[in-house]
Amino acid sequence: MQAQPVLVIFEGGAAASDPERMLQDVRSAIVLEQIEKAQLAGTFGAVILCTDRPELAAQAAALGADVDLDPPAPAFHFGQRLQQLVRRRRPAAVCCMGGAAGPLLTAAELADIGRLLSAGRPLAAANNIYSADIVAFSPADAILMIDPPAIDNALPLALHRDAGLPVVPLPRSLGMQLDVDTPSDVLVLAVHSRTGPRVRERIQAWNLDLERIQRAKAALVDPHVDVFLYGRINAALFQYLDQHSRCRIRLLSEERGMKALGRDVRGEVRAVLGFALEALGMAGFFRCLETLCSAAFLDTRVLLAHAGRHVSVADRFYSDLGYPDQIHDPWLRELTAAAMGASFPVILGGHGLVTGGVWALLDSAMNELQESKEETGMDQPKPAISTGGDRPDAGGTAIQPRRG
Repeated sequence: MQAQPVLVIFEGGAAASDPERMLQDVRSAIVLEQIEKAQLAGTFGAVILCTDRPELAAQAAALGADVDLDPPAPAFHFGQRLQQLVRRRRPAAVCCMGGAAGPLLTAAELADIGRLLSAGRPLAAANNIYSADIVAFSPADAILMIDPPAIDNALPLALHRDAGLPVVPLPRSLGMQLDVDTPSDVLVLAVHSRTGPRVRERIQAWNLDLERIQRAKAALVDPHVDVFLYGRINAALFQYLDQHSRCRIRLLSEERGMKALGRDVRGEVRAVLGFALEALGMAGFFRCLETLCSAAFLDTRVLLAHAGRHVSVADRFYSDLGYPDQIHDPWLRELTAAAMGASFPVILGGHGLVTGGVWALLDSAMNELQESKEETGMDQPKPAISTGGDRPDAGGTAIQPRRG
């Protein structure tokens, strides 16, 4: 049995559209940076990458990671795959994460996880007990005692319920909370000062328009404006914003747990903002919203579920990027066009946008203000947020990687 804990990273899956390929590209860079950070941490006996991508496997192996290529199978099953790995390699303890998890995680935070596991006491630690992206557990063979979950989100509770491991929350930090599941998360990383060099290089190659996200980020530290947040927002984020943001916050949180409870699948989602869209129409809703705020972050997955729209991954991702002309679903296309036609920055995305994404944007904006103050020796500047003027083009084109 391997004495030191191991870090296991899972990354794979197909990509069928430009936004999906972009996300895959950025996530690959995150994986390579996690390998390097884990090696700096020095508390893991090995870093193991489970993937179905030969190119990523070769890059990871060149950095010194152990590569465990996914076998051909009808469908990937997270829990069964992790059980197979533990049976074969017999580690003492395991920290596992998805390839999208923790792009701003530091080597010191990874070292702390390794030390927690090396203490030898039974536990299941996670960055989010009820929907985990990073899970650390000891002993490793506890995974062999449970009915393995198909996705990592349910692993900590399964280890607690079926293997008797005490549940321990990992420290609530930006590094632990941010992950990259949608293009909105990529936009956040594109404007964050702590984004790693590999990830920044991959993002820059896709030549994204960052004007909207930059304006929305600046709004969070502007004491003269209101910012509207909508979606599955937890109380911890509101507390953080209340303590650190300089803007006035307008917040509407609803339908938390809609996926975990299966409300979206059963068609039970009912959203106040969804009824507002129906009553005002898409364009009318954003005309109303622009009288209330100077920037908005919207969890569109709640609105889609309320409207009963089952759209493709590509449609959701093109909406997040603000490209309505590339969206096939007429309802989502109209919503996206109206949002992009607003005179203020509207950022569309999923659950991650209105949790770790907004947190990361505020963190970056505050860092930039502090650096500006230190450089000038003057009071921190008040960023100007435009609430009028020319409207962005509501059309847009498909993203393409920069050539040359």
